[in-house]
Amino acid sequence: MAAHRTARDPLTTGAGPAAASSRRAVLRWGAALAAAACAPKGTGGADGAGDDDSGGGDSGAAPTPTRAPEPPRWEPPGPADDVAFPWGVQTGDALPDAVIVRVRALQMPLRVEVVRAEGDGWVADQQREELWPPDGAESIRLELSGLRPDTAYCLAAQDGMGRWSRSTRLRTALADGALRVLTLGATSCLGGNEPWRSLSVAAGEDLDAFLLLGDTVYADGSRTIEDYRLFWRAAMRVEGMRGLTGSTSVVATWDDHEVDNNWSRSSLEAGQFANARAAFAEALPQREGPGGTGIWRQLRWGDTAELFVLDCRGEREDGLYVSDQQLAWLEDALAASTARFKLILNSVPITDLTAMFGAAAADDRWQGYPTQRERILRFIDEHPISGVLWITGDVHFPAICSVSPPGAPGAGQTEVFTGPGGSFLNLAADLFVGDPQYPYVGYAWNWCRLRLDPGTGVVDVTFVDDDGGVLHSASLQL
Repeated sequence: MAAHRTARDPLTTGAGPAAASSRRAVLRWGAALAAAACAPKGTGGADGAGDDDSGGGDSGAAPTPTRAPEPPRWEPPGPADDVAFPWGVQTGDALPDAVIVRVRALQMPLRVEVVRAEGDGWVADQQREELWPPDGAESIRLELSGLRPDTAYCLAAQDGMGRWSRSTRLRTALADGALRVLTLGATSCLGGNEPWRSLSVAAGEDLDAFLLLGDTVYADGSRTIEDYRLFWRAAMRVEGMRGLTGSTSVVATWDDHEVDNNWSRSSLEAGQFANARAAFAEALPQREGPGGTGIWRQLRWGDTAELFVLDCRGEREDGLYVSDQQLAWLEDALAASTARFKLILNSVPITDLTAMFGAAAADDRWQGYPTQRERILRFIDEHPISGVLWITGDVHFPAICSVSPPGAPGAGQTEVFTGPGGSFLNLAADLFVGDPQYPYVGYAWNWCRLRLDPGTGVVDVTFVDDDGGVLHSASLQL
């Protein structure tokens, strides 16, 4: 693994400003070439409004209750068969009373058994029998309903020969009005470095939910649905991913590589978008959003947090970064939210990277669409809307940044960059070391733990590497 560098580390040893400036110029030139040649997306990131390592909280605020202990993981009555169920069972987009489940297996039909945590053990909750995928689909999609809020569940699938999948654990969302500390995970960009050891580390924490922020697969060059399925089959059976999705529910959006590098709708062949979209939904359980591609949507976790999942790829047409419908939805939903924290799941940074990259690859991020970028940042600033945290992937290094430099719209907003979980590490991270707009920049494969305390208004951000080591931690007062 490459050496980790923090914002406190010097760029050079014993070098003066001229040497640092020269090094930064070389890195900037190299990064621009890399963006043009590889185009995995604009590299960069910074965000740190309110970021420091000392913690803090609102004056007079008190920490909120934490989650009740859970019993040891339930296991199905028979041994898990990873040959019959090489992809495990995935759950996603949990509500207080329901969750979406996806199961694929080598043999159908299937039955699913669900148990609920009660006291220090597990009790039977429900079963589903004779489950078949719809015509043309590769996985079974079902919604488990009638669940209890903020409760641990486990489930496993069984095929007609009596073979069981591994157990999958999840937690339902908080009830309306409920408050407690939430702990979420997040990462992006899983293009290599298998078996994604950082995800195996995250799997051991039984998080409330995990955020996948795009480039979960690199399916560039695919056209047919079978092309896309090949990539998803490979990704979902990697040990790190299978362990993660067996440990908690996911909330997923996509970036470009789930479809094609730097795609737009007009650049795709006939049927290509529909094929990529179907394969994405088959692999990762998700609810259908209210408009557009069906990807943008919101999920509520009581009064603690609301998640706003963006689609920053599927609506880039006619000079727009997202559709006017999606942008208006985001504004209205943010303004209406009474949750203490509003997490905006953003697959490509909204942070201003002009000082580092100029116009290089600007059309691959919010900066290439300044009217829409300024509109949403001003909207948040001027209402004002409290507790907003942007969370993004794409750039292949972890960071905490102020969205904009002082005096510009969004200067008081914060963005966290997380990942890569497996894709190449971005040497351009060195461009941001020492810049006050970017109080932390790292260089390592990672996932990010987000601990949200609505009582104090603090989000503790911790970047964790492949070995479970802490790369950096900070407390954001939002």
